[in-house]
Amino acid sequence: MMISNSVTISILNFSYLAFGCLSLAMFSHFRDAFKRSPSQIQSRILYWSGWIILGASYYVGVSYQGLAYGSIMFTGIISLAALLVILTLSYRARHLPHLMTASGILGALLMFIV
Repeated sequence: MMISNSVTISILNFSYLAFGCLSLAMFSHFRDAFKRSPSQIQSRILYWSGWIILGASYYVGVSYQGLAYGSIMFTGIISLAALLVILTLSYRARHLPHLMTASGILGALLMFIV
């Protein structure tokens, strides 16, 4: 089955959201974004939600493209998403939560366009 551009961009958006959650689970990145330290519960929730979202993104990619090509495509997409999170944290860390919210909403909208 041919994967559409909206599904690819949706996987990118959810991967950005997942890597944002994983980065905010770390003390220093959370402090850079929110100017306070995370609680232990917040850190655990961000950590596990990041992994769950990343796994769901992988499942969507594999279900549309099959195991071989879906895995290769997913590797490229998460590389780009990780780079975007790194650049956001490097230059505009306070905007990361807002960009994560927008990314999640846009990703959900694009999934329903298919």
